[in-house]
Amino acid sequence: MAEEDPQDRQQRLQAAGAWLKTQREARGWSGSDLARRLDVPQSRVSAYERGQYEVSNEAAEQISTTLDVPIIEARRQLGLWVPSERDLSGYARYVDPSQIDDDALINEIVRRYKKHSDREVIDVYPTRSKVPGELWDHLIHDAKNQIILGGYTNYFFWTERPNFTETIREKVAAGVEVRILVGDPESEVTRRRQAIERTKLELATRINITLEQLAKLGDLPGLEVRTSHTNAEAHVSRSIFAFDRELLVSEHIADRLGHGSLTFHLQRKQEDGAFEQYKAHFEHLWIGGRAWQAKDVRTT
Repeated sequence: MAEEDPQDRQQRLQAAGAWLKTQREARGWSGSDLARRLDVPQSRVSAYERGQYEVSNEAAEQISTTLDVPIIEARRQLGLWVPSERDLSGYARYVDPSQIDDDALINEIVRRYKKHSDREVIDVYPTRSKVPGELWDHLIHDAKNQIILGGYTNYFFWTERPNFTETIREKVAAGVEVRILVGDPESEVTRRRQAIERTKLELATRINITLEQLAKLGDLPGLEVRTSHTNAEAHVSRSIFAFDRELLVSEHIADRLGHGSLTFHLQRKQEDGAFEQYKAHFEHLWIGGRAWQAKDVRTT
């Protein structure tokens, strides 16, 4: 599939958002009314309407049902794939389309399309820095059960998210389990990676800045921090950030820094799929990590 031009994508999302807002207002619903009917946070509906968030296939089906709009029309207006005449003619080899309900026909075509596509891949970004800030905000805000920060430094959360330390405190207070895995600033793996990166702000320094921020939280029930030990090499080459059923994974290539790494946005849709495999990779690193406490921090 050819890469979509960023400007074209933004126009598509804005058009989809405008359509959804028009449909909502035509029914006399507020944003919270629609969110309740879709069983999603109101912030997600607002993001859809502002063109800041891609509507998934699953969400399109929910919107179609909620608005009582044919699935094919909903998908078209939301800027998603719709079957072509060729798709329809191909389906006709198995059943006469004129003999079944239009919605049933389209749902079956969509099901077959999804079956042969990367169902769990929501988006791919050429670098982590291209991941929209709004997406990070929504993933963090919407997480109700678990947040996993598995970057080697996780430094960018504090430089790009204002008052992120307090955000962690608030999520933990709300009952969210937060687990953070960072590299060991004094390990040989860190020293070797520093030699590869050759940056002014060294890898160990970035890790220590993160640990200093975490130390401000003290020993906070619901927050667990570990440093990589066993298989640290596998950690330094891959960052995994999980938020309930969605996940961002950055693959570190050659001497690129974290912000320059190829990044995938995944959602859990099947057993032993990409989501679960990356989550299992994090668990493997986590088990091999060393527990860290606020008293262990060394100021730079």
